[in-house]
Amino acid sequence: MSLRNPIDLRQDRRQWLKTSATLLGASVLPMPAEATQASPQTQSTPKAPPRHAHETRSAARFFTPEQHALLDELTETIIPEDSHSGGAKAARVTDFIDKTLRETQNEDQKRTWKEGLPLIDSMSRHYNGKSYVDASPEERIAVLTVLSDNERMTDLPEVKFFKDLKHLTVIGYYTSRVGIHDDLQYRGNRVLQEYVGCDDQGAAKT
Repeated sequence: MSLRNPIDLRQDRRQWLKTSATLLGASVLPMPAEATQASPQTQSTPKAPPRHAHETRSAARFFTPEQHALLDELTETIIPEDSHSGGAKAARVTDFIDKTLRETQNEDQKRTWKEGLPLIDSMSRHYNGKSYVDASPEERIAVLTVLSDNERMTDLPEVKFFKDLKHLTVIGYYTSRVGIHDDLQYRGNRVLQEYVGCDDQGAAKT
């Protein structure tokens, strides 16, 4: 897959949606509601309470572990680690997005993420022959480049997801300690040992 040849997503997606239809049926990246849906036999069997507090926190997460891993790679592709500072993974952007979606009352936004993650993985399998997590950095960028080149197609769920992904990734990163202090190098308010003020000439100019 070449980064130099723009792809018309609307025209091309018909083919990869057909070939990846099974991937969109919750078999690859089950969403929270599907992952926790129990069979009739399971429902008739009472569940034991979690042994540890972290099990309760895990059950309350919006994303499954597989989705969390995929989102980690998506956010890191958008804001990667470099010699200057850590990337989205170091800033735990995925945890920020998970918390945001758990707490939001916007069902449309939740639906965007439920549809978007498996669609992105399907795109990677179609264009690269492998899942997004298993793809190389160049292959991951190529998938996101297709979405970026077609951002005007906001009626497509994968494009809508990509725009929201970028938005929350940037917010999550630049409200984290890594983004604020390491990348932006913000050092906070400092106490002045002496208040110099301005001289008369400076005051006259203003």
